[in-house]
Amino acid sequence: MKPYSHALLFLVSPLVFLFLLVSCNQQQPPIKIGLSINLSGRGGDAGEHIRDGALLAVENVNNTGGINGRLIELLIRDDRNSDEGIKIADESLIDEGVVAIIGHSFSSNTIKAYPFVTSHNTLLITAFTASTQLSGQDDLFFRTAVDCSLFGEKMASLLEQRQLQSVAFLMDMTNPAFVLDYANRVQEHFSGSITKVKFGSREQADWNRIINELLEPQPDAIILLTEASMAGIALQKIAAVDYTGSRLATLWTQTPGLIRHAGDSAEGLSIITYIDPDNNRPSYLSFAQEIEEKFHKKATARSTRAYEIVTILADALKRCSMINSGELKKALLAGEYDTLMGHVKFDPYGDVVRPVYEVIVREKQFRNNGEI
Repeated sequence: MKPYSHALLFLVSPLVFLFLLVSCNQQQPPIKIGLSINLSGRGGDAGEHIRDGALLAVENVNNTGGINGRLIELLIRDDRNSDEGIKIADESLIDEGVVAIIGHSFSSNTIKAYPFVTSHNTLLITAFTASTQLSGQDDLFFRTAVDCSLFGEKMASLLEQRQLQSVAFLMDMTNPAFVLDYANRVQEHFSGSITKVKFGSREQADWNRIINELLEPQPDAIILLTEASMAGIALQKIAAVDYTGSRLATLWTQTPGLIRHAGDSAEGLSIITYIDPDNNRPSYLSFAQEIEEKFHKKATARSTRAYEIVTILADALKRCSMINSGELKKALLAGEYDTLMGHVKFDPYGDVVRPVYEVIVREKQFRNNGEI
């Protein structure tokens, strides 16, 4: 062997090893993650924003090396916002072997999905469920959304700051797990009088009855526990009778659809939320630009949350010794995450505590009025 042969061998071997390692990783099957959301049932427009944010996150993770060389494959299913649709969607994803399901779009739907998904040793994670029914349990459920307990405390704190003595809730009972829980949690911390007016947005709403029942006790504030389109209609009806009290809502309304349906009647509305509309983090600004370029839509609270949750899952998956739900749970609990929305850490039960803000609609824009 020539004198330089050994040196050449040592020089070439690491390159060959690297080539073989990359080739091996490329031959491994992708890591499957499910997205189970409403795309065609009532409120399906919101699901499109969730889907877009998740797709962009998966694309960016894969473009930067994936999960230790393995690609993520996002399997999307439409739960149609129905019991049958939820069952079919989640069964399909579990049959495909996903390690986790991101879902669902509504608290009530997530609660329906929870026993089936977790009993099949699949992690269920959501950015869109606030019900405390799933809080404080050592299980395979995680969320990046603040729950109703903290929301109720912050809403009541804001009411007290404004020295309001009475409130009326408008409650859309198509999502009872959220609206009942939210109202009850506010009631725990608010000493004033409370009126509850219930309706179902899947039926023809009797707005004369609704407005009369809301205004009869002459409340200092009306709190809208409704999604964006119903909130928009309610705000118009309230404005038409010259109501001058405070109007408040939840992050359920923090979408462009609110302004589209409410118009000028949304001006001055307060929204209690953990989504900062004045987010100037470089990672968020880059995300917002990419969303607009790829999907020709503005970034929304829903697409932002979907992007964040996929990046958190990807971070945890990179730290798993094996890809399964048990290892993913351990990794999620062990990590801390600096995301495009801020710092995230899970408590021992997979719940998070994040800053909560008052966001006010000003000139048809959402503006952060400070942390509560």
